[in-house]
Amino acid sequence: MQPKKGKRENKDSREIAMAEKEKSKAPVQLTIERDQPPPANHYEVDPVMIVHIGSHFIETTAAFKDFAAAAWVRSTVSDLRLFRGGGPVVVSLCAFRGLPSGYRWNLKGPQSHPNHPSNQYRAIAICIGGSRVLFYQLDNWFGGEDPGNINPLRDLLENRKVVVVGWEMAEMVKKLDREWGLKVARPVDVRKIAARTYGKDAIWWPKPEKGKVVMKDVGLEGLAELALDGMQLEKKPARVREANWAQNGIHGHYNHNEEEGLELIKYATRDAVITHQIATKCIKKSGLPQE
Repeated sequence: MQPKKGKRENKDSREIAMAEKEKSKAPVQLTIERDQPPPANHYEVDPVMIVHIGSHFIETTAAFKDFAAAAWVRSTVSDLRLFRGGGPVVVSLCAFRGLPSGYRWNLKGPQSHPNHPSNQYRAIAICIGGSRVLFYQLDNWFGGEDPGNINPLRDLLENRKVVVVGWEMAEMVKKLDREWGLKVARPVDVRKIAARTYGKDAIWWPKPEKGKVVMKDVGLEGLAELALDGMQLEKKPARVREANWAQNGIHGHYNHNEEEGLELIKYATRDAVITHQIATKCIKKSGLPQE
């Protein structure tokens, strides 16, 4: 006797649902590829990458000169008509440290680690519109210590209509102001936005550490799972967490290691895009925290 059609269809539906559930538990795939071949002339300093975050395609422009970064901000704000609506504009910002250019080989102790808090920010990633990212790295090959003339970026970050979201924003804003001369008018920590939606206990918790209690947070991976429908992000490899973001490495004259350079851009893009997605979703649900 053949099973009834309705039962077979229900069983098939359950199997499909279970397969989709298992698929959703798999880590999101993260890849990067050049949108164009490597430039023959190393002075062409704004190569475009396509970063795949799962099914999302992100256009990332890597700039190593101030004029390239400034041009990207101007064109992106214009193309996306960023200020056409009445609500706040959400922009995500991530910053990455590196070793001082003149002391790379003779630093000792904790400061010899690129990510030591005293080391300068050497690169930033900014996401606008959720699909475009600028990766801007100081030109450290020639000892560049400041970002130069990037007034369009300054104007964007200082605009009161722009909410700039990121991690540990209080520290980042002070450091970017001191080191890069960049001021942020409306910085908001993405964890505070998420806490407004999911509650503080879902974001922070106390943990005993070395004889005292410190507050730990869920991290980007945990917050993505919480806010983005169970999204599974793999943790950054140690080589990325410990990288020296002062090294240019994706084209021509600056090519220390192109593969490593591309990997850094890939993860910088991931951080900026996922932070933007989390903030945007939580703001839609619960609004912005009070300033």
